[in-house]
Amino acid sequence: MEPQKIRKVYVPYLLENIFGPILVGAIFTGLGIWAGMNGVTTVIIVVIYMGCFFWWCFGPAELYKNTKRKHLQELDGSGFIRNHTFNADGCTVAADVVNGKIAIIFKWNPKQYYVLPANHITNLWVDDGKMLGGSSRVSFLFIVDGVKVRVNTFTSNRVWSMSSNYILEAISKADLMVENLRKAYVAANGGNTL
Repeated sequence: MEPQKIRKVYVPYLLENIFGPILVGAIFTGLGIWAGMNGVTTVIIVVIYMGCFFWWCFGPAELYKNTKRKHLQELDGSGFIRNHTFNADGCTVAADVVNGKIAIIFKWNPKQYYVLPANHITNLWVDDGKMLGGSSRVSFLFIVDGVKVRVNTFTSNRVWSMSSNYILEAISKADLMVENLRKAYVAANGGNTL
């Protein structure tokens, strides 16, 4: 199977989610000014701005959640056996250990998902994020068809001790996912290891 062009971010979708609410708010503000500001138009504009604010806060995440659910159902219906699926905030990765495949869904490109033979993975590792005796991010990473994919198993705005339950659990989750991706690689590569 030929390498696929994996796109983690679909730029038009990203720009639509950033500037779409601004454009809608500006249009309705302009219409309100043109029509003459009064109590009703002011209320309508405030409601529009609140809707834009809520879209910024929740819209992309909700859309990602719904399309991810649909894509995973399509995968299940196509014969893809999800032996292990990891849902992170920006990416979902599923491993089919039996058929030697992986599936990837990205938050900023949710309308498209990728199903690839696991032997397209060229590197695979866990990053415990250790710095100054602790960590604020644990993740597993892999390179597939020349694209580096990082999937966080833990993130924080503070540094946690490496012996913290949060860090140990995140490392365990990352190790488990890496192990399943290796098994899928072996299944796709006729028993040869990565």
